[in-house]
Amino acid sequence: MSSRTPAHRTSTTWRQRAGRVTALSATAALGLAVTTMAAPAWAHDSLISSSPEAGDLLEASPEEVTLEFSGGGLTTGESITNIIAVSDEDGENWEGETEIEGATMWTELPAELPGGDYTVAYRVVYSDGHAEESSFDFEVAAAEPDPEPTPEPSTPAETETETDADAETETEAAAPAEDDDVADSTSTDSAEADEPVTGDAAADTQQDPGLPVWAVVVGALTVLGLLAAIAMAVLRGRKTPRA
Repeated sequence: MSSRTPAHRTSTTWRQRAGRVTALSATAALGLAVTTMAAPAWAHDSLISSSPEAGDLLEASPEEVTLEFSGGGLTTGESITNIIAVSDEDGENWEGETEIEGATMWTELPAELPGGDYTVAYRVVYSDGHAEESSFDFEVAAAEPDPEPTPEPSTPAETETETDADAETETEAAAPAEDDDVADSTSTDSAEADEPVTGDAAADTQQDPGLPVWAVVVGALTVLGLLAAIAMAVLRGRKTPRA
């Protein structure tokens, strides 16, 4: 009797341990199954990518804003609101009409965004009926002004050509002025020649530029005296009798 007792106890202990392991394995398998079945119900869809992405610094304005979500697609309908709004720092809206295709939602920008910070706010309703509202920011770099063109240095030949051209231009501009002066002078002389001579000017023009008047008068009186003396001498000679 005493020799069979240890073998019986060992067999009982092994069976108990095997039963415990089986129970634990079953419990673990059940828990894993429950977790796997409950996971889809606990996990909601979410935003998985966007263009532009949150925190992006863009060199130029994007043409549209696109959001892509997880899941089989967004829930749409007349009473369902899925929308994207794009606003700047002053609160001005820049978005266009929101469009949806499956799990992707986008809006085209009707105008180019100037440099500055922008906020993308969105509201979506996922395929499981869960709604979400969220937002993110991005930035558009300010456009740099166009640099002013640098003038190209002119070569000596071009400088001399420009100087000669300027000199010819100045000469041509001065020539008509000289012609005008000559024409004015000619017109003045013609006017003076055509003007009639009157008064003292006429007397001075007609006066003989020879001997003065008093010299002519004295000469005439001297000649008359000589003629008178000759005449008297002739008359006396006739009156004297011959011897």
